[in-house]
Amino acid sequence: MKKVFQAALAALLAMLLTIGSASAVMVDEEGYLEEILLEEGEEIQFEDSQADASLQASIDKVNELQHILLLGIDARPGQTTGRSDTMIILTVDTNNQKIKLMSLMRDIIVAIPGRENNRLNAAYYFGGADLLLQTIENNFGIHIEHYVGVNFSLLADLIDQIGGLTLTVESEYYMDRINAVIKEDNKVLGLNENDGLLTQAGEQLMTGKQAQAYARYRYGTSDGDFGRTARQREVITKIFHRLTEMSLVELSALAMTNINNVVTNLTLQDIMLLAPAMLSLKDAEIEELRLPVDGGYKFQTVRGMSVIVPDRTMTMEAIADFLNED
Repeated sequence: MKKVFQAALAALLAMLLTIGSASAVMVDEEGYLEEILLEEGEEIQFEDSQADASLQASIDKVNELQHILLLGIDARPGQTTGRSDTMIILTVDTNNQKIKLMSLMRDIIVAIPGRENNRLNAAYYFGGADLLLQTIENNFGIHIEHYVGVNFSLLADLIDQIGGLTLTVESEYYMDRINAVIKEDNKVLGLNENDGLLTQAGEQLMTGKQAQAYARYRYGTSDGDFGRTARQREVITKIFHRLTEMSLVELSALAMTNINNVVTNLTLQDIMLLAPAMLSLKDAEIEELRLPVDGGYKFQTVRGMSVIVPDRTMTMEAIADFLNED
């Protein structure tokens, strides 16, 4: 019963929070849907060692918890597939009243079953959520049964439905970066290029379009995708706090309105079964982790493309420490 409770509660949170995690990027010229084939003389050096017995026991304990994979899929209008450019593992720890968000960097190079080594976000393109789940388990030891995914256009709609989000733009420079994303989206959607732009920096109530761009921009910044994943978790956290301020009726209506816009292996009954329990997590502590962790990776260039090579043992140790409370 305890696992059923955790799974159903995580399902509800996942459906609502993943809508807030969709995070496409502007089309770039890296070509990272291609198989990464090494040039002659090149070799990817995985920082890896066999997990000892105590680490394996910790990973086994992690897999006694219930996890949901949240996916933001970069599929543009008219496209039937895309890359999973946002990947966040959601874990609800009801015993300790904690919600845990673990971001997976999209440029981590991994072994994808049946494919050449490639960036993690290519797994979804090659084989959908099932292949991505298998890839995560094979490379990082985390068994995940359920997933929820949305495309890039849904975040703005959800945030508008809950009344916007208060976020802080550090300077006019970053305001320009955010507006560049808004302009790109407007172009894709056939809108006026200047529709809905930010007009000032600082703390402000953002529309859905603005908050979506805040969660997505990375070009022209020193922290690139590392900073972007942090902003994604910030937006998800603020969406969660806004949801806990809503009534059960409002939450149910929100879920019903948006369920048909998500790609998931969960049913609406799964999601709504324990909706009241979400309200009991109003004061839950939200913890965050980014994989790979600081000091646990290196960059390597393959065919002119920069990939992140993780230290597997250090990464698995970080996962075990983050998710295990005792």
